[in-house]
Amino acid sequence: MTKDPKEIFIAGNLKISDWEKLKPNLICEIDDNWIDAFDFFERRIYFRYIRPIQVIQCLLSNKGEGFAIVNLQCSLIETIESFYNGWIFKYPDGYYLREIRGKPISGVKNKDIFIEFFKKRDPFNGEIDGFDFYLNVRCGLLHETQTKNGWRILGKHHNSGTFYDQDENDKIIYRTNFQEVINKVIENYKMAIIKGKPYGLIPVAELRANFVAKIDHICELSKPKS
Repeated sequence: MTKDPKEIFIAGNLKISDWEKLKPNLICEIDDNWIDAFDFFERRIYFRYIRPIQVIQCLLSNKGEGFAIVNLQCSLIETIESFYNGWIFKYPDGYYLREIRGKPISGVKNKDIFIEFFKKRDPFNGEIDGFDFYLNVRCGLLHETQTKNGWRILGKHHNSGTFYDQDENDKIIYRTNFQEVINKVIENYKMAIIKGKPYGLIPVAELRANFVAKIDHICELSKPKS
């Protein structure tokens, strides 16, 4: 028997049908019900990114698992920034497109996601060069399982606020501390969505419209092709 597409899970135990029931109650200019909406994002990234990162962190073998952690963190960064901006990846064109409220923006590439994220998302605020990170960490790990040009991945810095460091030869990502800062970005984004607290330059109502567009797109992609 063919499964009802609306009963497909998209975020933990939340289904497409749950989103379709909630969506009519979401008004971008009003705070009501957005905590329930954010639950779709939070559960989705927890089971697909954050929980696997935690499991790998518990291995404590220091035999290269840090590369897997940062790879997951790179994918998580792309997810966060795409939700924030309402960017949807278009294949086979290979770019991101924003199609919300009559404001199409095309030509956004993967590198632009990292440039935007590290430059504009508090608490990173430009401390890491986004293009340098994209080229030598994200692409290096994805294509060669190796960071490049002096970038290194280490475990946890004794100072919880230190997620990145550099000297004349090395640029170091402390993966555990790095995740803590990504978690702060997620928390800032959450407060914008559920409580209307400003975060970055995009107005809250537009952030929420972007959010809805992304979940809608996920639901559409999750349904079986007829």
